[in-house]
Amino acid sequence: MARELIFITGATGFVGSATAIAAVKGGYRLRICLRKHSDRLRALLSGYNEQVEFVTVSDWTDEALFRGHLDGADYVIHLAHPLPSGTDKEYYFTPAVKVTTALLKEAARVPSIKKVVITSSIAALIPLDGIPPGGVVKEDNDWDFNVDEAEDFTASNDPRGIPMRLYHASKLLANRTACEFRKAAKPQYALVTLHPVFVYGRNPTQTAAKEIEESSNGLLWYAIMAGIPHYSYSQVPGVHIDDVVEAHIKALDPAIPDGSRYLLSGKGGNWKEVANLIQREYPGLGAKITVDIEEEFLSTDSGKAEAELGMQWRSWDQMVRDVVDQQLEFMKGE
Repeated sequence: MARELIFITGATGFVGSATAIAAVKGGYRLRICLRKHSDRLRALLSGYNEQVEFVTVSDWTDEALFRGHLDGADYVIHLAHPLPSGTDKEYYFTPAVKVTTALLKEAARVPSIKKVVITSSIAALIPLDGIPPGGVVKEDNDWDFNVDEAEDFTASNDPRGIPMRLYHASKLLANRTACEFRKAAKPQYALVTLHPVFVYGRNPTQTAAKEIEESSNGLLWYAIMAGIPHYSYSQVPGVHIDDVVEAHIKALDPAIPDGSRYLLSGKGGNWKEVANLIQREYPGLGAKITVDIEEEFLSTDSGKAEAELGMQWRSWDQMVRDVVDQQLEFMKGE
């Protein structure tokens, strides 16, 4: 029996590369969609050449350019999304809507595709202007998730900063786009959406200490070394990279029904625990984080992922250790 084929976007990133590696190790074949050639990703997957193929689509907002690239696939995993960078709303909004639409339309044209898994974010489960008082973030809240695309985002007073507000809005728009397409088009495939919080752990794509700034690990590292959480995310919890990868693979199971949405958020943890771990196990790190830190995480309920995907979250201690240990390995070698 032929191995099942996954069409995947975003495989050059932190979560995408780790998911791609896990998929080929699990026996899947991959068709990796890239905007441009990636020597680093090819090297990471070089031991699985018989299971991996690459296709290049230079403009992901052009629906016609995806035509034929999904043919024969069994699944689609869509991880690609613009990261917070700059204040041009089109940089965020156009890919969020047009790429999501293009992939879902093309997948609907391919009868072999059984499921599409979209990697969203906790941001798509939080109103743009914040959580109602006492609110708990979960998949089925009836909050107002609307986005005014005409808003002058450059005039925003959002304390997280304009790029994070735009990123948040783009995740809400992408999520709305996917939900509306599913309801209107009623495609043959099941659509599952994953909503991770900030993802921490060993990054397969990182090759030097300074590159930690290019992934969410940089946010955790900043908090440890500067002594304060980065203003743009200080209340967002964390989840281990291995848990997020595991959720992607489990979501492909036929038992996971169409329309399922899962918040991926580790259990417990707070900045005081991070400070205690660093002071106890990395006393020579030069970290400025202390147990005096007062910031608390948002309240989340990830019980649905536990019950339906069987998730058992790795600890905050493991997240912190994996990030710090990898960083120290790079620093030692430089």
